[in-house]
Amino acid sequence: MKAIIVTGAAGGLGARTVEFLAAGGAGVLAVDVDADRLGALGTSGDVVPHVADVNDGDAVRGAVETAVERFGHLDGIFNNAAMLGPIAPVDEYPEDAFEEIFRVNVRSVFLGMRYAVPALRAAGGGAILNTASTGGMMGWPNIAGYVSSKHAVVGLTRTVALELAGTGIRVNALCPGPMDTTMIWEVGEAMAPGDRAEQERLLAGTIPVGRLGRPEEVASFASWLLLEGPEYLTGAVLPVDGAQTTG
Repeated sequence: MKAIIVTGAAGGLGARTVEFLAAGGAGVLAVDVDADRLGALGTSGDVVPHVADVNDGDAVRGAVETAVERFGHLDGIFNNAAMLGPIAPVDEYPEDAFEEIFRVNVRSVFLGMRYAVPALRAAGGGAILNTASTGGMMGWPNIAGYVSSKHAVVGLTRTVALELAGTGIRVNALCPGPMDTTMIWEVGEAMAPGDRAEQERLLAGTIPVGRLGRPEEVASFASWLLLEGPEYLTGAVLPVDGAQTTG
């Protein structure tokens, strides 16, 4: 049985990926700071909820140790925890919020890799998957903190992929486009306050296929990358975005 850590496991993409991994026969340590939402995942199959702040190095190291103790080894980590942050032009963007976004969206990815790599080496290889975004491949107005943090995740992914090339540890970045989750509706609310239909029209208008993505469309790909992706697939920045970034 493969053993995978998923951070941000209580969110839309995280929760669906946990489901796909468990259905694929994996043991999953589902990590989130929100104990209530994490508890809603239950403990069915080999899913083990684990409350931790992924911005804290000791907590991340503890999560890796817990996974190894529970499953006997570690085969992968999905560094998925993230936040959107304020929606504001750069000249009004709060300094403290910018710093917080980098702690949540970038530091957590660094720490996840920092502490998972020794366990993956001990297991003879495995997979690291980092959630970036199409916002890490292009610009998007009024979310400077989020977009710049996701560009940083792409840079971290490419760097660590080079460091680990040939070790059997694959390192890739997943770049979802706008998905039907809480985060994208925060953007939509800023675009058209109180008008869900107009929000959807405006958001879908940025996507060539004409609709938002569904979490399961991204989660199924994420679980494949974590469980089955070939060793030669590493260092990749992989959009799942309805062709949003092709133009």
